[in-house]
Amino acid sequence: MKPFVFIISSILLTACSTSEIKESINDAGDATGQTAGEFFEGATKGIQKAFDVKVSIDPQLKTKGIEVGKTQVASDSAGTDNLLTVYVIFNQNFKGKLTAKAFDDKKLEMGRSSVEVQGKKDEAKYVDFHFDRRVNLDSKNELVIQ
Repeated sequence: MKPFVFIISSILLTACSTSEIKESINDAGDATGQTAGEFFEGATKGIQKAFDVKVSIDPQLKTKGIEVGKTQVASDSAGTDNLLTVYVIFNQNFKGKLTAKAFDDKKLEMGRSSVEVQGKKDEAKYVDFHFDRRVNLDSKNELVIQ
């Protein structure tokens, strides 16, 4: 098989000019790069959708002007998905403790994490809730911010 590839390569090299070969290689590389980029972008979106967790906020926090935006689950150094990052929006001044509770698919509590936060009206920031290393957050879980 190797001699066959060598012969074909030799014929192609002698039949084309150097600039034509470079152009063909560049075109092929560009097409491959675009395809790979689209694949990885699609795969990333699929992974994010697969691991989306349901995050809700306690109605009492809403009356205190707290709103939740984007959420994300990540792994800590132990390698489990036990770090919840929440974009918290302050519609009023707030100073106090936020607690995230994690529930499994049977609605049993499986972990909680609390953080002291402070924000002024019209501010927003990311807040990290670091759960015990034995908590593994996934798409079957529900999280409540209180």
